Amino acid sequence: MEFDHFDARILAALQRDGRLSVVELAETIGLSPTPCARRIKALESSGVIEGYAAILNPTRIGLGVLAIVQVKLTEHTDETVARFEKEILLMDEVTKCFAMTGSYDFILEVYGKDLDALSSVVLKKLIRVPNVRDMQSSVVLATIKRTARIPLGHLQL
Repeated sequence: MEFDHFDARILAALQRDGRLSVVELAETIGLSPTPCARRIKALESSGVIEGYAAILNPTRIGLGVLAIVQVKLTEHTDETVARFEKEILLMDEVTKCFAMTGSYDFILEVYGKDLDALSSVVLKKLIRVPNVRDMQSSVVLATIKRTARIPLGHLQL
């Protein structure tokens, strides 16, 4: 999809505040509401905008522990990888899962209310997923930066 400066400005504004009304957004980017609404719809229809959500503070809702878990599988067949991915999609505690190059096959972001809850996820759920060969967990001591924003510097703002 080709982006012009209005599209880029819409994306930047919605990343800052997804609750902007079309009128507020149009005013912010210098467009009238009708063309602004059409552009938003086009960005949504094309899949550039995947959805809208509230960004929650994990500690304020009782999730006091975050771990980064690296997972290595026993083999890399299509069936093995698909089964692992299916199992991960069923675990609410796993909020992100990335297929990786390097020593480990996947890196997961896993939340728990405390160390016992986190330990339960790792030892009773993750380790029991078929074809998991090795795992390494690191507990996050402090979060320095946490954002859902995607960099838009390469687009014409």
